[in-house]
Amino acid sequence: MAIVQKACDGNQPLSYLQTVVQQEEGIYGPLTGLMAQAPNNVMTLQIGASPAVGKRAVLEVYSGHPPQKDGHVLICVANCLVNAAMQSVAAYRPT
Repeated sequence: MAIVQKACDGNQPLSYLQTVVQQEEGIYGPLTGLMAQAPNNVMTLQIGASPAVGKRAVLEVYSGHPPQKDGHVLICVANCLVNAAMQSVAAYRPT
């Protein structure tokens, strides 16, 4: 399984990170992981078939335990930089 890692500016809002993740999924394939590596966030994508536009990753900030989300499966959880502040982020895939 080949992967690629791409960096994204950690000084931006969550909506920016989600847009970049979805764009990269369209180029490389599905998201498999996220992490903060100041001053950036790094996404890991599995090279292969890209998810359809309506099936690309959806990101949400959470506290405690990532909530279940109807109609979605959890891809990963990570500590990410959102507006330059560390936040717990869950990535979900619509089913």
